[in-house]
This record gives sequence, C-alpha cells and structure tokens, in this order.
Amino acid sequence: MRVTESSTYRTLIQSMNRNSLRLQEAQIAAATGKKLQKASDNPAGVGPVLIARGQLQSANLFLKNSAAAADRLKSQDTELGQVDNLLVRAIELTIAAGNGGYGRSERTAMANEIRDIKAEMLGRANGQMDGRYFYGGFQDRTPPFSVNPGYDPVLDPRPVLYNGDNGAVELEIAPDEKMTVNFTGNAVFLGDEDGDGLVDGGRVDVFAVLTSLEEAMRANDQAGVTALVDDLYAAQEQIGVYQGKTGSALGRLDRSIEQMRDIQVDLQEILSRYQDVDLVEAITDMTRQEQALQAAMGVTGRIARLSILDYL
Repeated sequence: MRVTESSTYRTLIQSMNRNSLRLQEAQIAAATGKKLQKASDNPAGVGPVLIARGQLQSANLFLKNSAAAADRLKSQDTELGQVDNLLVRAIELTIAAGNGGYGRSERTAMANEIRDIKAEMLGRANGQMDGRYFYGGFQDRTPPFSVNPGYDPVLDPRPVLYNGDNGAVELEIAPDEKMTVNFTGNAVFLGDEDGDGLVDGGRVDVFAVLTSLEEAMRANDQAGVTALVDDLYAAQEQIGVYQGKTGSALGRLDRSIEQMRDIQVDLQEILSRYQDVDLVEAITDMTRQEQALQAAMGVTGRIARLSILDYL
C-alpha cells in the first residue's frame, strides 16, 4: 500500500481527535464523580439506574409523608395529654364538691373553675398545626367546635356543636400502605364515633358532662355533682383510647421510617455502583489520557516539520 503524506496526516489527526475525546471524557468523569454520563456509556446499567432513581424518589416521598404524619400525631398526642389533665382536675373538683362540708359559695367557686376548664377544653378541641385543625375531618380549615347559641338543658342539651365531618385523612407511608393520621372531633369529644349525631353507647359528650357539672355546682346540688363522677371517668377513658391509638400509630410510623431509610441506603449503593467513579482511578486515567494526547501531538508536530528541503 502506498503511503502518502495526506494519508499520514489524516491518520495522525484521527489519532489526536480520539485521544482528545478520551481525555475530555476522563476529565468530566473526574470532575463530576460520575462515570455514567449518557446511556451509551453503559447501556446495561441504564435500566437499573433509572429504576433505582424512581424508587429513591418514592422512598423520599414516603419519608416526607411519614415525617408529616409523625409531627401531626405528636401534636395531637400533646393536646390529648392536656385534655386528660383538664379532666383529672375536673374529677378532683367534683369529688371535693360532693363533700358535705362545702357550702354554696365554695361550690360556686368550683363551678367557675369548671367553666374555665370547659373553655380551655374547647380550645384544645380546636387545636391546630400549620393552619389545619386536628379534629375537623376533611373540614380542617375551620374550627371544628363552636359554642351552641341555642343551648338549652332540655330542648337542645348540646353545649358545643361539631362543624367538621367524618373524613379520615390518610397519608401513604410505604408502597401500598396508607395511614390515617386524624381522629374526628365528634368521636373524641362528643362520643359519636359513627357520626349519626347521637352519643354512642358507653361514650359521653365531654362538653355536656362538664356543662352539667357546672350547672349542678352553681345550683349547690351535692347529689347531682356526685352523680357525674362516673361520667368524668368515662370521659377520661374515652380520651385515653385515642391516646393509645396515637401511640400505636407513632410506633408504626417509626418502623416505617426505619424501613424506608434502609431502602434509601440500599438504593444509594446501587446507584453508586453504576454511576460513581473511583476517584483515584479516574485521575490516573485522566493523567494517562493527557500523556497520550501530548505524545500524539508531539509526533504529529515532528512529522509536520519533515520536508525534502531539510535534506538538500
């Protein structure tokens, strides 16, 4: 085969272009820490990387939902704890007011404290976080409880009205796993789990009990006061049921969060295996490519200087 100057130059230029391209790829890999820049770099690795990235995004979303659910449940648990404290104080006052040694003035003073407890209870029942009320169901942008302006001990014995609904707020905390993160106010405070407007058997309307208690104290009705002690204990047990449910939900969330974090670590390892470069190896490769390009440029330069005139 006859070797001409033009074919020699063409071969040298092609060699320099290849070396230049390899150097550029090595520089990008070293600078970004990623060996998979485009699908052609590793066609077999594209599928696992895309799948791992999708699963990682889902895991991040589940963790975000779990964190939001945990924040909400912890705040609710705090509110329920305060409600329980209020009921404990109401029971103490009721037992004291049932003592025959107390007269009207003492029971009136206790009635004033029960009134204050009821007002604070209403505030707790309208507890919120980030502008969303805990106990309103899907109607969580408006206070779920309000004082009944038409309250009448006989005609309308509901001192507080429920303005929410029975909506169960759910968050997805894992693949195909949702968690309800709210309790409706009518179930927690009014004893109406099924939302039919009536107090369920074995349950109590907490506000109605406190209102009756205040009225009995103001009327100096010692027997009437004593008769309400059991309802207060029932109210305390009712609140305790939802405290227990909150604790169970938080435990379930903790397990889910731990599982999602383990999955995150596994997925990151998969991505790293397909994407990340060994930095020492990348720098070594970059140096090797630089030397190869310099050598090619040197050879090309020397050949370019050769001329028949140099030998005349």
